[in-house]
Amino acid sequence: MKKFYLSILAIALVGISKTNAQLGPNLLGAKGTFSAPFVTPNNGAASCTNSGDHSYAPVDNIGNKLESLNSPEPGTPKSGYNYVATSGGLNPEYTYTIIKNIGDGNGGNCIKPEWRAQDHTGNGGWFMAVNGAPSNNPSYSRIFYRMEDITVCPGTEYQFASWLINILPANHPAAQPGSEPEVSFVIKTDKGGIDTIARSGKLAYHNIPEWVEVTGNYTVPSDVTTVTLEVVNSTTVALGNDLGLDDISFRVLKSSIGLSGDLGTMCAESSAVVDFTVNDATETNSWYKWQVSVDGGVNFTDSTAPAQATFSNGSYTLTLTVTNLQESMNGRIYRLVAGTSAASFGNPNCSEYVQDFAVKVTVCGPTPVDLMNFNGRYNNGQVSLDWQTAQEVNSDKFEIYKSNDGQNFSVIGSVISAGYSGSVKNYSFNDATPGSSKYVYYKLKQIDLDGKFIFTSVVRVATDGMKASMTAYPNPFSTHFTASFSANKTADAKMTLRNAMGQPVMVRTLKVIQGNNTIDIANLPALTSGVYYATIQNDDIHYHIKLQKQ
Repeated sequence: MKKFYLSILAIALVGISKTNAQLGPNLLGAKGTFSAPFVTPNNGAASCTNSGDHSYAPVDNIGNKLESLNSPEPGTPKSGYNYVATSGGLNPEYTYTIIKNIGDGNGGNCIKPEWRAQDHTGNGGWFMAVNGAPSNNPSYSRIFYRMEDITVCPGTEYQFASWLINILPANHPAAQPGSEPEVSFVIKTDKGGIDTIARSGKLAYHNIPEWVEVTGNYTVPSDVTTVTLEVVNSTTVALGNDLGLDDISFRVLKSSIGLSGDLGTMCAESSAVVDFTVNDATETNSWYKWQVSVDGGVNFTDSTAPAQATFSNGSYTLTLTVTNLQESMNGRIYRLVAGTSAASFGNPNCSEYVQDFAVKVTVCGPTPVDLMNFNGRYNNGQVSLDWQTAQEVNSDKFEIYKSNDGQNFSVIGSVISAGYSGSVKNYSFNDATPGSSKYVYYKLKQIDLDGKFIFTSVVRVATDGMKASMTAYPNPFSTHFTASFSANKTADAKMTLRNAMGQPVMVRTLKVIQGNNTIDIANLPALTSGVYYATIQNDDIHYHIKLQKQ
C-alpha cells in the first residue's frame, strides 16, 4: 500500500534558559533611548553647544530636559538633577544635559570641555550626561532617571538593561581610584515594595571612554500591576563622578514550551498526538489557549477559549490530537500560548510562552499500485478527472472523493481497476455537477482486493472561469503540486522548474487542452527546501509562478 506520513516540525523552539529567552518590546520606548519623538532639539541652548562648526558641537546637539521629580506628569521620565544647556553648564555637581556629542578626538563641547562621549547607538541620537554629586549628601537627590507608572503583568519576568559610560578620560587629573561613578537600578512597586535589580559596579576610566551594558531580571509580585524604575547614584565622592546613560530598556522575557510525545512519522487517515510541557519555576503561567493557522503562520485564530491548568512541581503538560491527517493540511500550524492570565494574551507588556509546530504530509514506502499522475480539468460546467498507473498488483477499484473546502470529502463514484498489470493503464471520471464554489477538490481512494486502501494526493480544480493566470496548490508544496491555468488551444507545452538561482532542476512536456487545465506535477526530483519558479509555455501561453518547497 502507498502510505502518507506526517512530520511535525518544531519551528519556534526557544531554550528555557534566560540566556536564550526572547525579549518583548521596550516598554520605555523612546523615553528610555533618549530619541525622537520624545526628545526634541533645544533651540534655546547656548550657540557654542550646537554651532555645527565642530564634530563635538553638531546642529541640534542639545535635547530638551526631563521633568522634575515633583512633576505630576504621568508616564514621563523625570530626574532629580538640574538640567543645563549653557557653556560650562555641567561644571557644577548635581547637573545633567541631554546631548548627542559631548567630546571626541577633535575636542570637547563647551558645556564640559574635558568630557568625551557620543550616544551609544552611534546613529546621531541623544544620551544623558551627568555630573554626579556625592550620594551620601542629603542635599542632593540620588536619582538620575525615573520612569513611573510602567504597566506590568503579575507574575511575569522582565529584563532590565542600560548602557553606561565613564565620560572622564583616564588621563584627566580627576580620574583617581575610588572616584569612579557607580550606579544602582531600583524597582518600586505600587504596593510599596523596593528591589535593587542591578548594579553597575565602579565604571573604570579609559583614555577613550567605553560604553558598558548592565542588565538584571525582575519578577513582578502576584499583586502588582505598575512599577517605577529608578537609576540611582551610588558613589559617595564628587570628583570624577561623571557618567552617561543611554538605551535604558525594560522588556518582558518570553521563554519556551517543551515539545514531546508522538513526533515521528504517521500515516494519513491517522492521528497525531503531541504533548506540550510548560516549565515555570514560579508556577504563574497557568493560563493557556490553542491557536491554528491555515496560511503558513501569517495569521492565527483561537481554536479554544483561554483556560487554566494546574502546575505540578513547576510544570504541566497539555496534549493536542490532530485527527484525519491529509496532505491538504500541509502548511497548517498549531500553536500553544501560555501566560499569567486570560488578559495577558496579546498584551505586549505580558509574558507569553509560545510553541508552534507545522504539519507536513509526505509520500513514502513501496506500493503495489504505482500511480503516475492525477489531473483534473473544468470545461462547460463539468470536471474531467484522469489518472494513470504504471503497474497494479491486487488492485480492486478507485473511489472518487470530492470536497468544496479541501477538508471534508465525500465519495461521488468509483472506477474498477485492472487488478494486475505491468503496463500503463489510463482511467477517467466525469463530475457533471461540480457545484458553484470557486474551487472543487478531488482525491482517489485506491482499494485492494483484500480491502486495504490508501488515499492519493488532492487535486484542486478551478470552476469559476479562469483568467490568463496560473495558480498552484498546495503552495508551499512537499512532494507534488497541481498547476491550474487556461489555454486557447490543445497543444503540448514545456514546463520548466528553476531554483532560486534560476538554474533548471526539471523540464517536462505537458499535454494541454483548450480551456481550463489542472495538471498534477508529481514525481519531482529531489529538491531542497526553499523558493522555486515554475514556467509553462508554448506559442499560445506563457505562465510563471513562485513556489515554496517545504
